[in-house]
Amino acid sequence: MRVVEKNLNSSSYHNLFPFFWQHGESNNKIDEYITKMKEQGINDFCIESRPHPAFLEKGWWQSLDFIIEKAKENDMKIWILDDARFPTGYANGKVPEALRKRYLNYRRYDIAGNQKFAQLNLKPIVDMRTFMNNKRHQQDQIFRVVLAKNDISVKDGFNETDLIDITNQVKDNVLTVSLENNVNYSIFVLYVTMVGDEAVTEEYLDPMKKEATQVLIDEVYQKHYDHYYHEFGKTIVGFFSDEPRFGNTKGPNASIGRYNMPLPWNENVLMKLKEIDFDLNNLVLLFQGMSSTANMVRYAYMNIISNLYSENFSQVIGNWCKEKEIDYVGHVIEDNNAHSRLGYGAGHYFRSIAGQTMAGIDIIGGQIVPGMDYHHTAFSTGGSDGEFYHYALCKLGASAAKLDKNKNGRLMCEAFGAYGWVEGLKMMKWITDHMISHGVNLIVPHAFDPKEFPDWDCPPHFYAHGNNPQYPYFHYFANYANRLCNLMSDGHQICKVGVLYHAFAEWSGDYMLIQKVLKVLQQNQIDCNVISEDYLMEAMIKEDVYQINGYDFEVLVVPYAKRLPDCLLQTIKRLKSKVIFIDAFPEDEEVEGALVLSLQELPRELNDYSEILIDHMEEKLVFYHYQHDDGDIYMFNNESIYSDINSQIMLKTDQSLMIYDAFSNQTYKFASKIEGQQQIFNLHLAPYQSLILVSGKSNDLIPAKKSELGNVNDVEISLRAFNETKYRVNFKADLNTNLMNRYPCFSGAVKYHFRYSFITKDVLLEISEAYEIVEVIVNGKLAGVKIAPEYLFDISEYLEIGENSFEIIVINTLARNQHDAMSQFLALEPMGITGTLKFYTKNVDDEVIVNRDKNLI
Repeated sequence: MRVVEKNLNSSSYHNLFPFFWQHGESNNKIDEYITKMKEQGINDFCIESRPHPAFLEKGWWQSLDFIIEKAKENDMKIWILDDARFPTGYANGKVPEALRKRYLNYRRYDIAGNQKFAQLNLKPIVDMRTFMNNKRHQQDQIFRVVLAKNDISVKDGFNETDLIDITNQVKDNVLTVSLENNVNYSIFVLYVTMVGDEAVTEEYLDPMKKEATQVLIDEVYQKHYDHYYHEFGKTIVGFFSDEPRFGNTKGPNASIGRYNMPLPWNENVLMKLKEIDFDLNNLVLLFQGMSSTANMVRYAYMNIISNLYSENFSQVIGNWCKEKEIDYVGHVIEDNNAHSRLGYGAGHYFRSIAGQTMAGIDIIGGQIVPGMDYHHTAFSTGGSDGEFYHYALCKLGASAAKLDKNKNGRLMCEAFGAYGWVEGLKMMKWITDHMISHGVNLIVPHAFDPKEFPDWDCPPHFYAHGNNPQYPYFHYFANYANRLCNLMSDGHQICKVGVLYHAFAEWSGDYMLIQKVLKVLQQNQIDCNVISEDYLMEAMIKEDVYQINGYDFEVLVVPYAKRLPDCLLQTIKRLKSKVIFIDAFPEDEEVEGALVLSLQELPRELNDYSEILIDHMEEKLVFYHYQHDDGDIYMFNNESIYSDINSQIMLKTDQSLMIYDAFSNQTYKFASKIEGQQQIFNLHLAPYQSLILVSGKSNDLIPAKKSELGNVNDVEISLRAFNETKYRVNFKADLNTNLMNRYPCFSGAVKYHFRYSFITKDVLLEISEAYEIVEVIVNGKLAGVKIAPEYLFDISEYLEIGENSFEIIVINTLARNQHDAMSQFLALEPMGITGTLKFYTKNVDDEVIVNRDKNLI
């Protein structure tokens, strides 16, 4: 395969572009950091004002002049984060008041109808405490006043079908209204305000207005182009938007109809509502109400504003970048299901990134923690919905990358930031395997930070002025990640199953989160894509398939939805392929020929869509099939951090395959037994391990353990702290001496020295447990480095017959020394070697032993 040959013959990759933060550092410091990035396998980077004190002023342009010069000297490419500060939308503070965000909010008055002419003072509109907290409420304007009869049998109940406009009965901020005796009423005052519930974005642009987005373009994008137009498409290759949002409230829980909040609003929203003959009295139902009408009103509103966001923000920027022949990348906040909501969200994941030339997501702040696919505490607001992050996040991005023709199969993930110093290369390797096996093929590591060490801002920092003890090994990770990204680029994922995105369902009533379905499918090795409702309604419907961007799907799985809009239901009814509704049809609807199944029944129904059969259930085995025009790639990833995977696998292909090891950049013979159009093999994956099979043949054999030769227990231990250059504290001890109790605040390198004699050179060394990078030196020569388990080293070419000298160096993270707040969300790991150190003779037998008595499922 060409892509494998490219990896084997190349040492220059362009799939990682880490953040390079700018605070106004000197040119010498910038030069040092660019040099260190290049040394460690980084060929691209994204500059970010964090913040720079002179953003878009003389100091910024001087820094950029120097950065561009150094990037060109090193054949590096540059991306630019598109605002003075996080998140995108501030436009360097230049957004005029008329183009800032506006909201529709309400105040409810409950009154008893015992007066023929009741009057209410509506100034201020909000209550006094709210008014005193934010004087900008002085600019609030009444939009509509609606009268409803109260339903006192239900908390907050009212007659949702008889809403009366009484706006014209307001004079000089006083409402006069005639009420029936013995009838309870509610009066809803709808008003437009500049006051939202997220203070950090209160001066931000209105993303539903093209004119507002143009301010960002003029202020940031165009000014960079004016300075460096000759570098666009050459050294400067793109802009990066970081977490733009509606920002009407704070947090990920702003689900329409379920959360009390001001709602994004402007004249464009009003115009779109009028175009669909919307009864403006029903705006009350955006905030309160439980009827089917209320739910469909919320759908109509969310449908409008998510499209306005897409058309007036994402696509406006994307079109500008396209004209300048550069990429537009970035991500919105997907966190904890915010991707289909307001607040932190932009309403609809697929629409919100429509203008980008790559799909984008992020994995930061303990969102994905190895082994924690359930809700847990984390740095992220509200903790971490591990089920969403493990099973849905990457699938959202991968599906947009594949099915949106503008993205060309590219999915960028900003990763690793804000985990704290407790995150080292071992965890980064696990997260990378997860990302790659779920469709990511470009990574933005977070971050290179030239600020004085230690900086509290979202560690880990990969160089940290030389204080990160793992930095000398960063190139092992960078090369590994780059090679994997290469493999999974310029082709496409293979799957025939689509799972309907849940946004329309969430806006319309009770619903099921997509991750509920995705989890069941993944744990049964049935791959799929998430299908945006827009993609489905625009799909080409053929006999037995629906086609999106040239890719055929044979199945559509619809997560439970109490209601779906008619436009979507009519499309589903036209499908001739298999349609499966989870748990029930939508209310008062039935789709002829469709199935209704529980989540538990789904895997059996779709068993034929798994490309592998396994002799027993392996919930933590992730299978990913990626195809190029000249061959196939199959990735098997063990996502358990506790248990090995030991299974017999039947892979549904008879083509010649070989093993590709992305860490060592080598190919090996793949041992399997061909039966018809399948091949059977024994799969063993320890925690943190993956297997990649690629089309082709190799005769080289993977070193494997045969007979145990002996073990080591007596060693000499010495330590070198992260800020020291020499080893010290030499002492003799047992291999498993508890170092973390003796040196609880130590961060750096632990060296184990011993001598051992051999009568053969064909030897493997295995360390069963260590924390966490392991470097092996034999007779003064580097014999290997591993950044994650398994710690198995082929030391044959470094051995002498007789006595040999060994140095085993184990490097931990800075967490023990720094005690940073972000590291509190994960347990500190032990120090040094905590398992056994054994030697084995090397097995050179490649015989395949397959027990065909096993039942494959």
